[in-house]
Parts: sequence; C-alpha cells; structure tokens
Amino acid sequence: EIMYELKNHTEIVVQQALQTYLRSNTLSCFCERCQADIMALALNRLPARYYVSLRGEIMTHCEAYGNPDQARIMAEVVRATQQVSAAPSHASEEV
Repeated sequence: EIMYELKNHTEIVVQQALQTYLRSNTLSCFCERCQADIMALALNRLPARYYVSLRGEIMTHCEAYGNPDQARIMAEVVRATQQVSAAPSHASEEV
C-alpha cells in the first residue's frame, strides 16, 4: 500500500532560514523550545505551501526559489527570533 505524506514546504524553508540566521547571529537561548517557538511564530505569519508527491515537492521547491518571498521569509524569521529572545516562553516554566 502506498503511503502519502502531506508536507508544508514553507516549514522546510523557514527551518533553513532559521538555521542560516542562527549561524551568524547570537541569541540569548538556542534551545529546542525557543527554536520551535520561533518556527511557530514565523509560520503563522507566512502562507502554507503543501505538497504530497515528489513531483509536487520539486515543483513547489522551484517556485519558492524563483519567488521574491525569500526576503519575506527571512524577515519573519528575524522578527520571530527577536520576539522569542525578548521573552522566552520557558523563562516562566519550572524546570
């Protein structure tokens, strides 16, 4: 039986943009929770681009890289990073 997996291309691109940003910028916290919060904030401000098949993945990937949305994606990652760095959600949690 063939299993189909639904994926959001925007999530992949945001994750790549976040890793690029983290390589050249210092944050108050690099933990997994903060990175997940940054991803969630950025993704909530960007349109989803779902695909199912390999062909769909390739087409979506090509469309995304031929699109000026890359600047918007990085801007949202930077904005989310600043927001999470200013007030990490785990700062109020008990460890």
